[in-house]
Amino acid sequence: MDKRRRYESPLRAEQLEQTRQRIFQTLTEVIADETVEELTIPLVARRAKIAVRTVYRHFPTREELFGAWGDWAQAHLHVLMLSYPDTLEGLRRTIPELYRSYDEHEALILAILNSKAALPLRRQGRAHRFSSVETALAEVTAASSPTARRRAVAVLYLLVSAPAWQAMREQAGLDGAEAGEAAAWAVRVLTDALQRDPEGPAGTTAT
Repeated sequence: MDKRRRYESPLRAEQLEQTRQRIFQTLTEVIADETVEELTIPLVARRAKIAVRTVYRHFPTREELFGAWGDWAQAHLHVLMLSYPDTLEGLRRTIPELYRSYDEHEALILAILNSKAALPLRRQGRAHRFSSVETALAEVTAASSPTARRRAVAVLYLLVSAPAWQAMREQAGLDGAEAGEAAAWAVRVLTDALQRDPEGPAGTTAT
């Protein structure tokens, strides 16, 4: 009996991993499907042609499924919109790659941005991404007032986000490489300005 369990264990583990991969791939397809209005575990199970209880066995809640899919997407799709570096140098260095990844997975990114079904996924990742940018800017906003810091983080968060990529594509006709270079330049300029004038964002309000 022990020998059989030892023999079957690797096979069982492989089957479980194959099921996880199937769930992630199906979730990706569902997110990119513009006709889907609500993203649910039963829908993912039906599209993947597996039992609903099987999905729940791997991911007891939709939040856990989204979190695990985010890690999978970064590893397998090179989609970086789900998390950002938490250092200034890392953020500056990553922006061109980030924008290129948006181009490479255009349909998926646009679905995440615009699909009603993807709204829970956007909400789940937004706070984490904003916190990463806030941490990355800690060095250059250390001397800023709370108001200046909040405004600086908001502007710089926008510059590295997928909505900025979408706006530059649609309004200026830039591809991911061009938009990434522009965004990286803007982040360098603004963070250099913050080092010189920590109150910059708070000092422009009309009185």
